[in-house]
Amino acid sequence: MYLLDVYIEHKTIKLNTRFSYLYDEPILRGTRVKVDFHHQACVAMVVGCKAYDEDVQKEILEKGFTLKNILEVIDPFPILNEELLQLGEVIALETLSSVMACYQSMLPKMLKPNSMARLARTETMAHYEKEPLKTNDKQIQLLDLLKVRDINITELRKSFGSSINTLIKNGCISTYDREISYAPKPFQQVLASYELSNAQTSALEQIKSSSQQVICLYGPTGSGKTELYLKLAEEAMSKGKQALILVPEISLTPLMIKRVQDRFGQDVIVYHSHLNDHERYLQYQRVLSKESLVVVGTRSAVWLPFDQLDVIVLDEEHDHSYKQESTPRYHSRDVAIHRAKTFGCKVLLGSATPSFETYARALRGVYGLVQLPKRISGILPKVTVLPPDYRFNPIFSPKVIVALQQRLDLHQQALILLNRRGYAPIYQCLQCFSSVSCPHCDRLLNVHKESRLLKCHSCDYQTPLIHVCPVCGHDELRMIGIGTQRVEAELNRLFPHAKTLRMDSDSTTTKNAHERLLSAFENHEADFLLGTQMIAKGLDIANVTLSLVLDIDKSLLRTDYRSVEDAFDLMVQAAGRSGRGSLQGEVIFQSGLKDHYAIKLAIDHDYPAFFKKEMNYRKLGQNPPYAYLIYLTLNHKDEKIAQSEAFELFEAFKEKAVDVLGPSDLGKLKDISRFRLILKGKDLDKLRKSVSEICFSRSLKSEFIADVNPMGDL
Repeated sequence: MYLLDVYIEHKTIKLNTRFSYLYDEPILRGTRVKVDFHHQACVAMVVGCKAYDEDVQKEILEKGFTLKNILEVIDPFPILNEELLQLGEVIALETLSSVMACYQSMLPKMLKPNSMARLARTETMAHYEKEPLKTNDKQIQLLDLLKVRDINITELRKSFGSSINTLIKNGCISTYDREISYAPKPFQQVLASYELSNAQTSALEQIKSSSQQVICLYGPTGSGKTELYLKLAEEAMSKGKQALILVPEISLTPLMIKRVQDRFGQDVIVYHSHLNDHERYLQYQRVLSKESLVVVGTRSAVWLPFDQLDVIVLDEEHDHSYKQESTPRYHSRDVAIHRAKTFGCKVLLGSATPSFETYARALRGVYGLVQLPKRISGILPKVTVLPPDYRFNPIFSPKVIVALQQRLDLHQQALILLNRRGYAPIYQCLQCFSSVSCPHCDRLLNVHKESRLLKCHSCDYQTPLIHVCPVCGHDELRMIGIGTQRVEAELNRLFPHAKTLRMDSDSTTTKNAHERLLSAFENHEADFLLGTQMIAKGLDIANVTLSLVLDIDKSLLRTDYRSVEDAFDLMVQAAGRSGRGSLQGEVIFQSGLKDHYAIKLAIDHDYPAFFKKEMNYRKLGQNPPYAYLIYLTLNHKDEKIAQSEAFELFEAFKEKAVDVLGPSDLGKLKDISRFRLILKGKDLDKLRKSVSEICFSRSLKSEFIADVNPMGDL
């Protein structure tokens, strides 16, 4: 007999300890098994196995334990390798999450610990066995094909029909089922390598020769950072090793894939959340089998089962999308750095506006710092600030309309960015001035005029557009504020002969929607690309000569300590989309805050000066990167219970002399009341330890969520 240590996935009970079971054969770490836990069959992950000898039996008996046998072995071989098993335990400690939650993040749904799936979809293949005694021309043709390789029988039936059945019956063809997979494609450089500029060559040499494992690559938009990513990937692949290129948004994935495929001719491995379960499983298997050595993906791709990583790139590393907002709340940068230590490879953090944490570490020498001084073209776009004139037009100032018309006259294109989807964010009664709110959240409902719906952007509640105030019964309501749908309607009114594409989370719900929209715009099937922040990142279209950023003021005036940094990043990134070819670019910020330091420095594309200025405010408030934060949120349907337990924890942290703020009422979300504490300190390990000692030792009625190094305020 053998003693197995397992982590158990339970639907209702949060378990973060190892449990012991027995089995009559040894089982390798990383294998899923089925166990009986509290009279319920659960899936578990094996993380330890040793002989159940007399000494172990005696130890178990002395502790008064009774061990059960496992019910079933799910996997014929481990689905997690040793590196990932250890990584899961490390990230669990760092994020104050369960180990099983980390293992779930690593695996496609078909292999997750709570899944009983063994196989993906299969296809039936035909295999050549022998020559028949008698043949006709069609059978000869079929057999000649099968002598070269096995072929899907469904495809064969389209051309050869009943001939297949005859040959199977005679034993000339056999059939078998196999997992549907991609055919590997050999390394092949399709396009000649781009000739690097002197600045790029110097930067590449600095990256390769640096003794630092983590390197911040800072350079303005259009300075050639992507070409350096491809050069590093090219060198990795030439050594038979793997390269991982992470992008923050699904919308950027097709662009990066195209760049990689154009360069290498590889069937690039792609991994992101818009793939269906089977597609994710296939891509996961392709990494295991090394069918391609380069992977392009979003946040979750950082967990893929590499075994020979040579470089990890985080493009636009400042982006909040790299931080997962559900358990386990990890940051892709942190996971990448852990994996780089294992593989001894470089991590490249590239951005025109590095996160303050990354840039501060680079300046202190914790990370390496490599800079690209200017755009490849050497020409930055002209930037102006125009105040809105709501008396003239509810959305566009007069000069903005002129600038848009000029692009149409010159057959050029424009990007229009508004970081708010829907038609209008407020639907207000003209009698009592109340605004229509979500019945399940403390949030206002947004007007979506196209579908004639009111929608909650927090819980997805929706209801038909009403025309009577639910508070006073008055029948006059007005839409206040602007969203992308309203801007689209105004563009269509002002420029009836122009074509506008809208790119936001409402217009990109269907499969490959991002790719279709971007391809259409790149092919000049539209004059204007309107969208939320996703269009500010990574686009490189030579015919775009105007970037227009609307309503940046709301971002600048938010109370979150990161709000000004986020607004600056958005302005600089959006500005970087204009004038990337030979044509002079123009950027317009429509804002009433033209004297705000973030806007002034964004106009000058002066990130170092902005960093220095903003860091003064961070220091005054002792906010990151001068201190670490942990958000602790308690959720319960009963507001009094959540509030009471939040105050209980507050007092406990005070007794431990931990710097704690709150508790603050976050309002209701999906009918759940939420209260938050904020822990702040210079020693992150000490903060984590205090959370473990105080929170994990209590039996709380509220759901308890810890967020280490949070990115947002809610």
